[in-house]
Order: sequence, then C-alpha cells, then structure tokens
Amino acid sequence: MVRKTRHLEYTDFYKRLEKQVEYLSHGGTNYRLEAAKLSLQVAEQVKRVSPFLTLEQTKTNVLQVLPTLDQERLNDVTKVLYVNAKELEKNLNKSDVLKATVDQRLKNNKTIKLVKAKN
Repeated sequence: MVRKTRHLEYTDFYKRLEKQVEYLSHGGTNYRLEAAKLSLQVAEQVKRVSPFLTLEQTKTNVLQVLPTLDQERLNDVTKVLYVNAKELEKNLNKSDVLKATVDQRLKNNKTIKLVKAKN
C-alpha cells in the first residue's frame, strides 16, 4: 500500500539524506555513514518519496536496489529511508498555527550559559 503524497517533494527528501551523510561524515561512525550513503543510492534509483512511507514497502525497495545486503545492513538502510520520509511527511502536515507557536517559543528561549563551578 503506497500513500498519496502530492506535497512531498523528492528533492526535499534527497536533501535530507544528503545532510545526514554530511553530518555523519564529520564524526559519525563508519557503519552509520555507510548506511546513509546506501540510502542515497536507493533514493536515486526510486526517485519518489511515497514508497518510503511504509516500512514494508521501504524494505522491498531497498532489497530491489541492493539485493546483496545482509539483514542488519538492510534494516539500517530501511530505517534511514523510512524515518526521513516520515519526518518530511510530519513536517509537511503541521498546521500553520502549530508552526507559528513552535517558532515563537524557540525565539523566546533564552540562551544557556555554562558557568564554571568553584571547588
């Protein structure tokens, strides 16, 4: 079952995955970095977001593109794609009121200063 995703853009999804690779390349483990890079490969082949909105469909797509992955790596790549697609969908479905409220609260947060404790 593939959900309709009229508003989810593949380019936004792909950029999220690229940011994750960039982030992990500066201090992430090699294992997680490799999972992120493999997820980019799968996304490049599928070229849509909707197939990644269900866990089963995501796993099927990963297996089609990368059939030689071991079970653990398969699960990790599947999770990277699924979580990023769901996060993109969640952000898209937020109401404007909720977005404004969250933005206002973040703007009103005071910065935290660390002070060295005296012994």
